[in-house]
Amino acid sequence: MTTQHTVTGQQWGDLPVPALGELEPTLRVCVVIPARDCQEDLDRTLAALGRQTYPAELTEVVVVDDASPLPLTVHGLAPAGTRVLRVEEAQEHGSGRARERGARSTDADVIVFLDADMVVSAAHLESHARWHHVTPHAVVLGRKWFVDFDGITPDDVARAVSGDALGELLEGRERKRHGWQEAFVKERRYLTQDVADSFVAVVGADVSVRRDLYLRTGGFAPLGLRGIVDTEFGYRALTSGGVIIPDWKTTAYHQGARNFVSRGDEIKRERTGLAANLLPIPLFRPQNTGRQWTVPGVHVVVETDGAAPEDVQVTTDSLLASGHTDLTVTLPGSATLPRWLHDYFAADARVSFTEAAPGSGYPSPVTARVTAGLVLDRETVGRALEKITEGGGVRAEVAPGRHLTVETTRSVLRRAHATGEGTVPEPEAVSPESLGVRAAVFHVTAQGMIALGEKPAPTLKASPATRPVPARARLRRLLGRVRRKLTARR
Repeated sequence: MTTQHTVTGQQWGDLPVPALGELEPTLRVCVVIPARDCQEDLDRTLAALGRQTYPAELTEVVVVDDASPLPLTVHGLAPAGTRVLRVEEAQEHGSGRARERGARSTDADVIVFLDADMVVSAAHLESHARWHHVTPHAVVLGRKWFVDFDGITPDDVARAVSGDALGELLEGRERKRHGWQEAFVKERRYLTQDVADSFVAVVGADVSVRRDLYLRTGGFAPLGLRGIVDTEFGYRALTSGGVIIPDWKTTAYHQGARNFVSRGDEIKRERTGLAANLLPIPLFRPQNTGRQWTVPGVHVVVETDGAAPEDVQVTTDSLLASGHTDLTVTLPGSATLPRWLHDYFAADARVSFTEAAPGSGYPSPVTARVTAGLVLDRETVGRALEKITEGGGVRAEVAPGRHLTVETTRSVLRRAHATGEGTVPEPEAVSPESLGVRAAVFHVTAQGMIALGEKPAPTLKASPATRPVPARARLRRLLGRVRRKLTARR
């Protein structure tokens, strides 16, 4: 078995990936194809998959027939391990649901998602699989052309793929690259920077992941025809600890123009509500302050083990008072925390009680942990986020064992699932003063409420002899004494 590697951030170029033709394959690959009412395109796609360099005995193909009016069939040129999984609920159809059904139906090591109108070169599956042989974290993106396949038969495709002659088969036909994707990848230095929006490059028409990573993400979401399924899955794949790799050695051809070309503006408008709620980065969430969303930007876990409930309250209150409002707070140890504390936070939807502490803040992109008994300034969360914009995290220790740690969730989960060679860096140590975090000082009022600060000193009631005399009364007394002296002299 090839040694598995873990890389820092998006530094996928550090992976010792074998060149095409040099891979010694051991992993089983399943190609999942969502398909609906597209038999002619599907036949060409399956013909190309039937002529791959990746071993047939390690290859499986699942065509998910997404409620086609006329059930889809498997062409004779398809790989031997091809089957059709029929989904009947037509009113809910969509590629997300179909991909999820297909992925859950296999126990293969690697899942390659390919659309039913994609014709791929002979080394396509090999090119995807080689990355998964060297790391469990890869999210591999294929490269594609858009070209018209009218008049080309499945037999034509099979011969061309077998002879490495797809280019010649399509000679003279207008071709277009996937322009926005290629421009995005190039602008982001081929996705080698560990930045929060890398997932935007993910396109479900040609993407692959290890099965365990796929299951960790929760899989493709059944979002229907909303123009966001691929991007939303890409976000969760990255946040789960994935490394997004644009493999430009792959060659694939999309049969015809993109749907986005004709319906781009409509699709953009249709997806805005879901995008704002599910994709917590400024690109999709510009109107943020004061709002609550399906996926909060920061998930804070308060470490309550062994803490007094009063400490839990003051720490949570300081979090909820943060100037960065896009956050949620989890309080573990629900059964051991008193009823009055549950009552205190019952009306705030950003606070939840759990029995066990979650391993991360997933699906939020940022995970924070804070020891109960510390308080944060209003700007603390914002300062911490500024320090981790290039990935990783920060840790401020107020005292031994009492800390605030803020990290990208992708770093937390990458570290949790690291295998073989390579490590994920630990959070950088910073001073508590630089973030604005300190030990809480509080007191209990006469009404039993908890208030920050030292308890005020008691006010003593003055005796009549020592009670302060108002200025006006003192003036009257002085005038009285003056009058009495004048009278006596007379």
